[in-house]
Amino acid sequence: MGNRLRLKTKMQINWLLFMGEEQQALEILFGILNTENISDALYLAEVKTLIDHKVFKEAQAYLEAAIIYSEEPGQLAEVHFLLARCCHGQGFVNDALIHLENALQLEANSTYWNLQTDCYLELGEWQEAIYCLDKSLRSSPGDADILFRLGSIYQFQGQHREALNCFSGCCKVKPYQPEYWEMKAEMQLKMNQTEDAVESFHKAIKCGGHFSLMSRLAYCYAQTGQQSKARKLFQKVLKHDPDDLDALCNLAGIYHEFQQDDQAYRLLRKAYTLKNNDTLLLNNLGFICFQLGRTRKAIEYYQNALKIDPEDKTVLYNLSVCMTEKGLWDDAKIILERLVSMDSKNSAAWILLGNTYEEMSNTKVAVDCYNKSFGLTVKKAI
Repeated sequence: MGNRLRLKTKMQINWLLFMGEEQQALEILFGILNTENISDALYLAEVKTLIDHKVFKEAQAYLEAAIIYSEEPGQLAEVHFLLARCCHGQGFVNDALIHLENALQLEANSTYWNLQTDCYLELGEWQEAIYCLDKSLRSSPGDADILFRLGSIYQFQGQHREALNCFSGCCKVKPYQPEYWEMKAEMQLKMNQTEDAVESFHKAIKCGGHFSLMSRLAYCYAQTGQQSKARKLFQKVLKHDPDDLDALCNLAGIYHEFQQDDQAYRLLRKAYTLKNNDTLLLNNLGFICFQLGRTRKAIEYYQNALKIDPEDKTVLYNLSVCMTEKGLWDDAKIILERLVSMDSKNSAAWILLGNTYEEMSNTKVAVDCYNKSFGLTVKKAI
């Protein structure tokens, strides 16, 4: 096919694809990619178009026939890479890896390593995936996208220090990308570097990051003892988005610290209308109600929390405190015995259970509970 005709055909294909006439464009491509005339020229750009439109089998057939006509190492490497894309697209991950190995033996290319990374991740071999991305970085040093991807894998695997190093590198390469600063800040929080996270969240916001980052910055202020700053920022977030769940819950915590439990309860109730199946939220509602003297309402919240997670130790203990406050000794005893059977080293639960037995005039068992608590306390002191 002559260059002029090929250029005209290319323009026709591109126009048809632009107009949404995909089937007509593909029919022209099938005519071009005729394996009987393959020795004339290799139309790899056209094959890529087929692959991009998920026409894998036809593309694979052409490429398999094209291998013997690929004389240049770079061209042969590209053929193997495109075959790998076909195999990967059809779910044949191991076959894709074989073609990628062949391609990489001929040419070091970050694009090849990136697809190799995809394959290993699909197989659950994340260490191999990291190895591939390391190779890709050596091939394309300073590529922020590769660094970000590597950091994301480390983050998923809980290797926060390595993830932080990657995201920090992204920020150096592209210092005006808010998502890079955001991920750096999140990893700094994981590493208990909260003051550094404040600076990173500031930069993410300054670079045009999503408004929700204000809530994360406010959280950092609260964690570093800057409660007034945190409160003002959470209020700003809620003015912009009254349904921001994190802002509602965190601002409630600040109001509690300021001994404004009525305000805290109002915010938690609002949060509860948005998410009523969260044990932590229900526990916090119960705690605030108890602080406000609404013990029966607190019991209700704790019981709802236990319907979601019957083995939540914090909720069980808090519920038992409410039961003893209301003089419901039998109920408190049942809950506390259940708790110490789950957590025999819970000295606070043993003390409260001892108090409960004492109120029920069972002094002997009460003393046993106190002794167990005392034994735990002594061991902790030692």
